[in-house]
Amino acid sequence: MGMSAVKIICIGIMTVTVCFSQTDSTLIDISEKKAEINEKKVEVLELQSNLSNNDGELQTIRDEIEKLKTYNKRLQDSLLTKQVEIDSLMEQQNQVENFKMIVTAFDEDKALTDEILGSIKASDISSKDTVSAVLDVDDSKYRTLYNEALNLYFDRDYPASIVKFRKLLKLSQRHPLADNCQYWLGENLYSQEKYSQAIVEFQKVGPLGDGNKADAALFKTGMSHLKMDHQSQALGAFKQLEKQFPGSELLEKAQQYLTTQEKF
Repeated sequence: MGMSAVKIICIGIMTVTVCFSQTDSTLIDISEKKAEINEKKVEVLELQSNLSNNDGELQTIRDEIEKLKTYNKRLQDSLLTKQVEIDSLMEQQNQVENFKMIVTAFDEDKALTDEILGSIKASDISSKDTVSAVLDVDDSKYRTLYNEALNLYFDRDYPASIVKFRKLLKLSQRHPLADNCQYWLGENLYSQEKYSQAIVEFQKVGPLGDGNKADAALFKTGMSHLKMDHQSQALGAFKQLEKQFPGSELLEKAQQYLTTQEKF
């Protein structure tokens, strides 16, 4: 073998050595890259796991929010229901208070009516001594018919009582009891809650008979207006009573209505 051949062989050996050296280096790089990739995969898996956990927590939070929304809606509905119940109770309480006031007013009215009736009965008896000598009917007959008509009223036979009182007024409007007859026509209608008709009859009392029922008729005119919730007309009647009959026994009661008109 010559020197040239030896050189060639050495060069070949050196080349192969270099190639193997490069291959080992490449294999090391590849191994390192694979290791890095595996680490990244692990990191990705960890991130995916964390994201999955976060999604679960977010869903849990969303579920809690929905539950809170539902609870809040139920709470609002409950509060609205309670408010309606409270408003209803307050309205019922107001109605009860108003009813109590109305009952009190009617009780006062009944007591006053009884007082007036007692006064009228007494005055009817005493008026016999004041009969005028110019009567155009028999006084005894007139008083008998009057008592019959009045008893019918107390028996609550209002239609029959009205018929008899009208008959008496046709007999005479000059008799001292004529104004009483006209007044009791109004009372008959008032007792039947026919307040508008009662007012018409009460307003006719003034010029009849001896006029001793004019103040009572004016007072009951005011009371009739109150029953119909005509406050201004009622006050007008009471003020007229105060002006025309300052000495009337009914004036004190009228003044009470004037100062407590808000009750009605």
